[in-house]
Amino acid sequence: MKWEGLKVKELAKNKKLSLQVLADKAGVSRQTVNDWIRGQIPKGNHLLLLCKLLSANPNVFFSDDSRSDISVPIHRQRMHAKITESTQATALEFAKEYLSIFRNSKGPDILPVIRTQDGKGLNDAKKIAEKLRLLSKIPEEKPFDYQHTFKLAEALGIHVIFRDFPASIKSYAFYIKIHEHRVVFVNNSTNIIDLIFPLLHESVHAVRDEINRDHEYDEAEEAFCDLVAGFVQFPPSYVELVYNAIKKLDKPQQIHTLKSFASTYSHSLYGIVKAIKVVTPDFELQVGGADANLRKQFPTIGKIISAGDDVRKYLQVMHVLSKNFLNLLSEQIESISNRKLAEILGIDGELDAKEIRAELIRGLSSSQN
Repeated sequence: MKWEGLKVKELAKNKKLSLQVLADKAGVSRQTVNDWIRGQIPKGNHLLLLCKLLSANPNVFFSDDSRSDISVPIHRQRMHAKITESTQATALEFAKEYLSIFRNSKGPDILPVIRTQDGKGLNDAKKIAEKLRLLSKIPEEKPFDYQHTFKLAEALGIHVIFRDFPASIKSYAFYIKIHEHRVVFVNNSTNIIDLIFPLLHESVHAVRDEINRDHEYDEAEEAFCDLVAGFVQFPPSYVELVYNAIKKLDKPQQIHTLKSFASTYSHSLYGIVKAIKVVTPDFELQVGGADANLRKQFPTIGKIISAGDDVRKYLQVMHVLSKNFLNLLSEQIESISNRKLAEILGIDGELDAKEIRAELIRGLSSSQN
């Protein structure tokens, strides 16, 4: 990546900060700041802090060539929290670890792009949702479970990468592009029923971010992606079925019945209540406590992909949840060290990585014979 170090000096001057004061505030030596200016990329928290001190977006410090390598996420975090410049800096650090892997890939084939001519209305959202549900091959009346959510990501050409997120990234998942590859990072600590909607939301971004926009946070676009993701997860026929089952019940019975649906189809209570409110705005039901209890029935995505010492089981699960990324690794596995593979997969040790690497090489050899 091409680091534009002179931007540090320029922005410090604009903020009326001497380089020595900037160094003091960043907790580094003046020589370190000089190194940044001359071309050394600040690492980890230093880049994050530099952005904060200079009130700058991390993209400012990289040339246009670099921006074509990585597009930093500008989407909302959990609930209505916006992606901050500090979060963007941390996300950029994440993405940099995968630059060489995606750079060495042959590049994505033609990827699905879904546009609507009319705008961002209810019908537009339903049309996009119908197309996405068809791509996932889920039965028409069934709500999305986490398996179909990852299946859709695969169909959209998305590379799913599972990592432990730092506290500064308050997201279940975020979408990013690396060397024109669609990539979604997923937080290992996310409960699977909490992951479905945000992963669908990021998948909607993937098929709409091909439309050249100003790359600024767009609340209307976020709301529209929410709407589409909601229709993808909960088809109108399912929402109608659930609502008809509870509309004449008292509040406790409504919650009990909703929990039965949610347990059977693996989704949150909050999500289905929100889906009902889209078509029945007057519907009100507080499900916070019941939703929290429901989560205890389901594991985190990290627990699902973790298979202890069973490397083959781990790879089988990864093949289902992250087929595109696993295929990309398989193509390059002979040139990836055990240590690098451990970093890429976010696993604990080189020993596990060595076994995974050997298994991938065996699989590659078998496919070539």
